[in-house]
Order: sequence, then structure tokens, then C-alpha cells
Amino acid sequence: MAPIAPLDAGERTGTEASVFTILGGTTIPDRAAIVREHCFEGSRVELRREAGSTDSAPGVSVWLQCRSLRGLKRAWKRIGEVPPETAVTLLELVGGSPTVVGYGTVKTVYAPVDRQEAVVTVDIEPRPSRDLVRV
Repeated sequence: MAPIAPLDAGERTGTEASVFTILGGTTIPDRAAIVREHCFEGSRVELRREAGSTDSAPGVSVWLQCRSLRGLKRAWKRIGEVPPETAVTLLELVGGSPTVVGYGTVKTVYAPVDRQEAVVTVDIEPRPSRDLVRV
């Protein structure tokens, strides 16, 4: 899947621009149930470099911070991955070291109760490594 055109970049350039994309990830176990329970418009997500990601096979997965169990540590659950073309751009911006390559905001969620499918669109905000702060 190719990324959809940049969202209202206006005068923003480079890493200040955001990209609107549809997430892949239909093979993630229980993805639809996770999305139905924890993912809403406006939810914040973290984009992480996938282990084993290379220049020839770039990979960036999308992780959603979910409600905590009994008020303890928050759980992160994988809800998809960005398209390869977008992953290449993100990884070029941050260089070789950081695990977290950007953040995003969920724009739309489609996860009907009677189906095992979920479609999530995210507005991605790439961050160069010097700007990354894990929250």
C-alpha cells in the first residue's frame, strides 16, 4: 500500500510535515479485538523500527498504548505496520540507531464487531533521532 498524499503540509517541510497512511497488519493475532477495545480517534501511537529491519527490507511497526491492568504499568500492543515506502522515508530521517522512529495520531478506526478485520488510519509525525523522547 502506498501512502496517501501528505496531510496539509502548508509551509511545513522535512520532518515537520506529517503523512496520512493506512496501516497494514492483517496477520497480527487478535488485531481486530485489540483495535475495538483500545484504539479510538485521537489515540496516540508509537512507530518502532522492527527487529531485523534492513535497507532492502525496511520495517516500522505501529504500537498503541493500551489501558493498564489494575492501574499498573501500561501495556503496548502492536496494531500494524506502515507501508514499506513510508518506512523507508522514516528510517532515512532517523538514521540507524533509535528504536522509536516517530509518533502518530489515529484518525479513523473501522472494526465491526461481527468481523475479524480492522482498518486504522494514522497521521504520522516523523522525528529525527535528536528529537525523540520516550514518554
